[in-house]
Amino acid sequence: MKDTMNPVEPTEKQLKQFGLMMAGVFSFFAAIFFYKTWTTASGVLGVLILFFGGMALVSPKGLLPVHKKWMRFAEVLGNFNAKVILSLTYFFVFTPIRIVGSIFREDPLRRKFEPDKESYWLDCEPRDSDPKRYEKQF
Repeated sequence: MKDTMNPVEPTEKQLKQFGLMMAGVFSFFAAIFFYKTWTTASGVLGVLILFFGGMALVSPKGLLPVHKKWMRFAEVLGNFNAKVILSLTYFFVFTPIRIVGSIFREDPLRRKFEPDKESYWLDCEPRDSDPKRYEKQF
């Protein structure tokens, strides 16, 4: 499968940062597991900490296959999350607004065709012509 996210190989510095970051995250969870006295889980994470930390310090290029797989996983997870978040936003934000608008017969875009009207133009209040208002638009 083609890597669509980042076709450029990561630099040695980026691979080193990746290894140290993974070791740091695993250290955090290992500390929690050690506190909870889950020794097997903290031992497994200890091995991962040694692997990622050691590779990051000794040979960052050795992390390239792991980095590629991790980034592919991140891309798949990000695409899935985007679809879920956008779907939930649509159904729980925009759908109720449309339902309430339909109940009160609101048409904020004024889409209703009125054959008796001469023009659909809406007059607005004139603005001052001072050029200073363009300097700070927001």
